[in-house]
Amino acid sequence: MAVLTIHFNSKTLRLATAARIIIPSNVPRSESPDYEALYGAKGRLPVLWLLHGGGDNYTDWNNYTKVQFYADEYGYAVVMPDAQTSSYANMAYGPNWLDFYMNELPEYMYSRFPLSRERCDNFISGMSMGGYGTVKFALLQPERFSVAVPLASAVEVPKRYAESRWERVPGGAPQPGKQHMFNDIYGFADDPKKVLGTQEDCYYLLKKAVEEGKELPRFLHCQGTEDHTYNGNVEYRAYAESLGVHLDWIEAPGMHDWDSWNLYLPEVFKYIKKCREEMGVE
Repeated sequence: MAVLTIHFNSKTLRLATAARIIIPSNVPRSESPDYEALYGAKGRLPVLWLLHGGGDNYTDWNNYTKVQFYADEYGYAVVMPDAQTSSYANMAYGPNWLDFYMNELPEYMYSRFPLSRERCDNFISGMSMGGYGTVKFALLQPERFSVAVPLASAVEVPKRYAESRWERVPGGAPQPGKQHMFNDIYGFADDPKKVLGTQEDCYYLLKKAVEEGKELPRFLHCQGTEDHTYNGNVEYRAYAESLGVHLDWIEAPGMHDWDSWNLYLPEVFKYIKKCREEMGVE
């Protein structure tokens, strides 16, 4: 197995960014300098794009979980890019992270590492802000991903922003500073309701994808029942079902923390493998 940390300048972001990458040990070693020919002959790896949460960074999945173990066990590459606390958006007052993730980042990775471009070989997952990014990218680029596994997704954030509602459930104190933070991200301080019906609104994206007849990825939502995102994800699941979209679901007692995400990470890999077996590619 190889675990790589890369730093590179992004034209889209107009800043230097970073990613951690796991290449499992089932890639044969070679002394050949012609790596393009080598990888072309051997075939390229299935790849999990694993997104971090708000306030975290590209190192956290690698630092706090056994993701290296699972990547090696299942033979999937894992790409863990940085996104700062951007909500994976084209920020009103900040970089265009959405464009970076949808365009520049995948091309950068596909061209430099032995990663398959095939839809059946690309999966996306993440927790909290990264779970929201997982849902958003899976709906914006369903032709790219075959499986999406959001963990404790912050899918309800645009609705909370629109309603200026930041209570944590169950219990917990309101968080008034959140509205200011999302003003910087979304840019609708004058009228927060304008965020609804945009590419930041997963309800809108899901309905649009259904109306356009797009083939959606397989979804598995993983949720702690004491997590403050629980109610928002239950509501989103009900909305999806009302549109005829089935979301697989796992829940168990747990908070919004690494204990829960470590519980669900093996389920991410199991679910991907199951879906790939049903697609006949594994």
